[in-house]
Amino acid sequence: MSEGRDLPTVLFDPEVNRSINEALPRAVVEAFGVITTLGDGATLVAVAALLYWFGAAEDRHDRAMVLAIAVTTLALVAGLKGILEVQRPLYAAEPPLAFAPETYPGWSTPSAHAMGAASVYGALAVVTNVGKRWQRYAVAAALIVAIPFSRVVLGVHYVGDVILGVALGLALVAVALRITNRSVTPMFALSLAIAVGAFLLGSEEYTTMAIGASLGGLVTWPLLEDRNAEPLGASVLALGLFVLPLLAVVRLLDLLIAVEGGFVIAETVTVSLLAILETVGFAVAFGGAIAVPFVATRFNDSRVTRTLQTALPFSGRTVDADAVGEEPTPEERTDD
Repeated sequence: MSEGRDLPTVLFDPEVNRSINEALPRAVVEAFGVITTLGDGATLVAVAALLYWFGAAEDRHDRAMVLAIAVTTLALVAGLKGILEVQRPLYAAEPPLAFAPETYPGWSTPSAHAMGAASVYGALAVVTNVGKRWQRYAVAAALIVAIPFSRVVLGVHYVGDVILGVALGLALVAVALRITNRSVTPMFALSLAIAVGAFLLGSEEYTTMAIGASLGGLVTWPLLEDRNAEPLGASVLALGLFVLPLLAVVRLLDLLIAVEGGFVIAETVTVSLLAILETVGFAVAFGGAIAVPFVATRFNDSRVTRTLQTALPFSGRTVDADAVGEEPTPEERTDD
């Protein structure tokens, strides 16, 4: 990583991080260290994927929209980080921030945790029907404030990073609600356009992941959105536990495997073979995650599924504590 640039304003001043951290009790700082994990990319993807897999069939469009928002968030934040190349406060502070990690990967602006929290939790508050609307909005608001603030407290992001991240995340939700009335496909197309644009502008921050996931959604969702899927909860769980780790496996292979060679596009942009393999891998993994409820339906009558269905708290596809140990009824077999 190159040295990056500094933004000499109060919103990008590491001394603000120091002042906030030192003003808080240690117990509060440690609590923010836990809260920040709720904005991790892996956490947000898991939340969005699980709600998509196990949600009611009539809400599948809205839950797929949340997945599309998550991918678009990745594309936008990765592109901006790689283009702006603002170094993190823990590297810019003098003297160093004693409370911050000694090293932390990636550029600083905008905050991925802040943007992800605003876009994913904000979207879930809008499209889900758990509790009352004001309750969902209150929980989302609390997360959208606490997670970004935790990044400032821990010294890994500036105040300006998290403000920009939240603003962009909420803007993505507004855009998604406007362009996905009939289909989620336009959101995946937007994500792909942003990711490809970021790559062409020179960003190297997770651009292959963003392009691959966007492609996976753009290809897979139009093929499945009009089809019916009535999987049992155990079918979804068994298949999902196989598919979700593929995202981690592809990322791990990225770190372990070195593939030389590549292509030059228009005599200006070089695309390595490794980048191509990564993109294909993420496309397959994310497309597989979208297809889980549809493929899982085929395994409803397998012996393993029937055993899991009776052993776990599933009533049809949804979780129901009263269903533990009970054989699903015919009605439950088709209940999403």
